[in-house]
Amino acid sequence: MRIFDHFLADPLTVREEGLAAPYIDWEGHDGQVYKRVCLTAVPGLQECIEAEIGPVDMLGMGYRLNFAGELPNAAIHSDLGWGTHALVLYLCDGVGGTAFWRHKATGATRIDPGDFDLWQAVKGDWDNEDAWDQIGLCEMQFNRAVIYEGANFHSRYPFAAFGTGPEDGRLIAVAFFTPRK
Repeated sequence: MRIFDHFLADPLTVREEGLAAPYIDWEGHDGQVYKRVCLTAVPGLQECIEAEIGPVDMLGMGYRLNFAGELPNAAIHSDLGWGTHALVLYLCDGVGGTAFWRHKATGATRIDPGDFDLWQAVKGDWDNEDAWDQIGLCEMQFNRAVIYEGANFHSRYPFAAFGTGPEDGRLIAVAFFTPRK
């Protein structure tokens, strides 16, 4: 996990674009429907990622906006299938942030492609916080970004979002990518 404060040069403009974005309830490749997603290029995001870690192959990016009481599809999860790395950029302030987890029964902190046995062991525990130990937290702060390996078990934390509308809801930009060698 790498944390970057003051990530974008003009975060207020990107926030305004995020607030005005056309959101949909998006059906992902896993068959789950994700609330308030806007799959679009986020201005300056790829350039800032590449300035920090070098060239990347971008697999997807966009905005996500959630409100009070809304829970994630799978609270604790990994981003397998979306490249090797992910970025969360906070476009708001709020409580919590992005948490990283260890599965108590297996000791696993990540799941690698093809590890079917581990998948079977953890798949019933995505929404059971008691089955996990939190081992890290990137605290939410406006214009802070966290980059991590997508195979790591992670979640937003707390699981429930906040706010009553776009101006005070949980607004983030996300990106999924693989660094070029």
